[in-house]
Amino acid sequence: MRFSLALLTAAAVAVSADVANYTSSLNMTIDPGTVETQERATWCQAQTNTCSLLCDNDTEENGCTQGDLSWECTCSSNSSAPGLQYYTQTVPTFICQELYSQCITTNAGDSTLQEECVTNIQDLCATQNPPDADDSSSSTTETATATATKSSSTAEATEDSVTSTSSDGFAPTMAPAGKGAAAAVALGMLAYLV
Repeated sequence: MRFSLALLTAAAVAVSADVANYTSSLNMTIDPGTVETQERATWCQAQTNTCSLLCDNDTEENGCTQGDLSWECTCSSNSSAPGLQYYTQTVPTFICQELYSQCITTNAGDSTLQEECVTNIQDLCATQNPPDADDSSSSTTETATATATKSSSTAEATEDSVTSTSSDGFAPTMAPAGKGAAAAVALGMLAYLV
């Protein structure tokens, strides 16, 4: 009996190890071959647009390679990267949403593992729109938004305002401010409890 229980526990641990445990969307990686070429091109265009917005159109480095989904974003003001993990329309967020979608598909029929997909992946995906993204008439941005929505559904931020802070050696963080940050934490806690 004890052997059977130990074997069952070991099997459950082995299965739950299938869902990676990330600490940020910045450390998530994906096999670029699992994403269509056109979709990667759209992601890269959105990434460079968002980098420009977050750096107030004054970038030192701003690039994205669709072949391997590598990117660079450095603001000229202080030679540091902005807080891309907080914003939609960035490669880290597109990768996060795609990993979440793949995790749900891979673990179809297993609600426990799908819950881990939510807590270990989806909860780390950004929901804050970049500043001025709503005013953009660019079809590329609209296509990227539609693509991201198709990949997975994420909660919309309840507040569109952001604050920008900076200090020596650090780029503007452009983190969600005030009620938006509290709402993001509340949504994360709600998702965790569900």
